[in-house]
Amino acid sequence: MLYDYAKTRLSLGVAGSHLSSSTTCSTADLPKTTKSRSMWSTPAHRPANPMALVDAKAEGASTSAEPVAPAHPVFLVVLDGVETPIHEGTLYGNGGGSVTVTGPGNLSADGLRSVLVRGGGAGTTVRFTLCADAAAEGVGAAWFDRCGAARAEGAREVSVTRCRAAEVERAGKVAVERCRDARLRGGGAAVAARCRRADVESFGGVRLARCKAARLDWCGTVEVEMCRAIDVSRCGAVTGERCRVVNAAGCGSVAVAHAEVNMVEEEQLLSMNEPGAAFSAPAASHVCGAAEEDPAAAGDTASYLS
Repeated sequence: MLYDYAKTRLSLGVAGSHLSSSTTCSTADLPKTTKSRSMWSTPAHRPANPMALVDAKAEGASTSAEPVAPAHPVFLVVLDGVETPIHEGTLYGNGGGSVTVTGPGNLSADGLRSVLVRGGGAGTTVRFTLCADAAAEGVGAAWFDRCGAARAEGAREVSVTRCRAAEVERAGKVAVERCRDARLRGGGAAVAARCRRADVESFGGVRLARCKAARLDWCGTVEVEMCRAIDVSRCGAVTGERCRVVNAAGCGSVAVAHAEVNMVEEEQLLSMNEPGAAFSAPAASHVCGAAEEDPAAAGDTASYLS
């Protein structure tokens, strides 16, 4: 009986030790499995979509290929024969007057004997007032007021008022008023009013009002009003009213009301415009509006053109 009891206890101990060893082995394998899974799991700091960071940077960041406009454009000012870069502050001339940067991209020149402003870019504006000789090159907009000689080249917009002589080349929009001599070469649109003489070439559209003498060549559309003598050659459409004499050569169409319109040859028109040649109107070939002349309108035109 004692033998049977010992056998039973021994059998239970062996089974328990086997169960304990098997359990221990399975528990020992568990960290190895957990460690293997953690090696391939995604860290907490890494985003679920790696391209999100790339897209966000591409949207907000600027590349070196994109041009960036400077916050303070730099002007090159030639004053009394000396070229000086300036983006802020004031320069003073030897004979009086000053050049002042009034704001980012804005420059003002007052009362100078001779001044030239270069550069700055398309978004800049330069204003000249009471300068004897003023010039602007490569600026966005140039404004001349009561200057002796005004010259602008490569500007987007040019305005000249009450200057003795104006010379503009390669400009987008030009407005000239009350100048003695205006010479305009190459641009988009030009308007000249109350000028003694205007010489315009290669503009898309030109409008003249109350000018004493004007010459236009290679322009698109031309509109004249209350001018004394107009010479037009190789232009598209010429329209207007109340002019004394309009000489046209090689134009598409000419329709000027209340004016003496002469269709002439280009050689004859060129000889009339030679320096020193006296103006003499050729025999009239066509007179616009002669049959429907308005006495009141004729009186107003005669009072201005006399």
